[in-house]
Amino acid sequence: TSCQPVFLPPVVPVKMAATVISARWIAPIEPEASKVLENHAVAIDGDGIIVEILSHDAAVEKYPEAKLIRLGSHILTPGFVNAHTHTGLSLLKGKADDQPLMEWLTQTIWPAEMAFIAEESFCEDGARLAVSEMIRGGTTCFNDMYWFVDSAARVAVESGIRAVIGMIMIHFPSSYAANEDEYLSKGHKTRNEFGHFKNIHFAYSPHAPYTVPDATLQMLGSLSQENNLPLHIHLHETSDECLHSLMLKKDSSSCHMSTHASRPVANFERLGLLNSRLCAAHMVHLNEEEIELCARRSVSVVHCPNSNMKLASGFCPVAKLVKAGVNVAIGTDSAASNNSLDMLHEMKTAAVLGKAVAGDSCAIPASTALKMATLNGAKALGLDASIGSIVPGKIADLTAVDLLSSVETLPVYCPIATLVYSAGREHVSDVWVGGQRLMKDRELLTVNLPHVKARSEFWAKKITEKLDELKKDA
Repeated sequence: TSCQPVFLPPVVPVKMAATVISARWIAPIEPEASKVLENHAVAIDGDGIIVEILSHDAAVEKYPEAKLIRLGSHILTPGFVNAHTHTGLSLLKGKADDQPLMEWLTQTIWPAEMAFIAEESFCEDGARLAVSEMIRGGTTCFNDMYWFVDSAARVAVESGIRAVIGMIMIHFPSSYAANEDEYLSKGHKTRNEFGHFKNIHFAYSPHAPYTVPDATLQMLGSLSQENNLPLHIHLHETSDECLHSLMLKKDSSSCHMSTHASRPVANFERLGLLNSRLCAAHMVHLNEEEIELCARRSVSVVHCPNSNMKLASGFCPVAKLVKAGVNVAIGTDSAASNNSLDMLHEMKTAAVLGKAVAGDSCAIPASTALKMATLNGAKALGLDASIGSIVPGKIADLTAVDLLSSVETLPVYCPIATLVYSAGREHVSDVWVGGQRLMKDRELLTVNLPHVKARSEFWAKKITEKLDELKKDA
């Protein structure tokens, strides 16, 4: 008799959990943003990858040797993604309030930056202050655009937070770079230096249409496509930007640098820059045609409601964008124009302002706001395959918010609504990035907070003295 070969299925190793985080509620975001799992747990392997989501009892039985973290009064969500920041500007928080945008930029922010950004540690101390605030507010990933890009990357590596480092581009010389070639080469040098860290990602970050010419935007668009990186830019932030670009009013600092008389979004369409890699911050002033065009081109919009209101830039038509199918994320903008990096505050503002602008109390429900601050932010940064929701195979970037220990959040009927409308960042207790715990019971584990506070006080004194000196000389 002949022997017939027997084919056995390949043995798939069972992934074991190193850590089990059990919570009163889990909001996985996928497959449904409004779905909440009660008394469930997230099993995480030793590499910081989510193995599975299962009931608390099943997790304890299946993974008896895993470290069990019990959060009996918390909701566990994907970590918040702050999709538009300028971390170095945290050192100017509260220094230039109650001013129009261009006056705020030209009379306070830019002069202060030009005086200090070249000084050793200014950008790094600013980034460290920003990162400390963000972790304490539940942010696990931020999308940054600022000078001396290696500073934010270095701080992100030491603290463990996830960062998308914007390789800044602006047409004018600065203390950071003399020309466009140097801006680009320094950005690429930082990418080569830090690109191997699992929590560091990159984007091309031209500042705005009024500070970067068409040819440079097109060049960065090509590099964005070639390297599959986001193109992160301020766009349609003010009515002057749109109107003066359409008029080609070259004596206006808000007019785009193009030679074409058009609104910036129309010019971006002409340049071939409206696509799924475009991460457009603000987008306050949009007409129906532009909204439809952004949806068709899969553009991501980053809504920054508090900054836009504080600078009186206007109201982004968020409900219309969402209805059209545009991916809308949330950002805080800088702490100098906000004046905080509080994503829970941004979520509530996005939800309630979205209702007011739309004239519809059903617009932007709490679950939509939470999705905007998590999965939509990840998608805007090209990271949605890895983060933004709590599903097996994704990285364990997680935030825990205590909803049952404070009177401010009681009673709890709908955990997601309580999270968005009632909770504050002071209720964020624990934060993980890549499975690494960055905050435990409100205590930062990877940041030297006394040092951050001391450096902030040092810079506040120095900046005040310098700005007073500049005013006397003016």
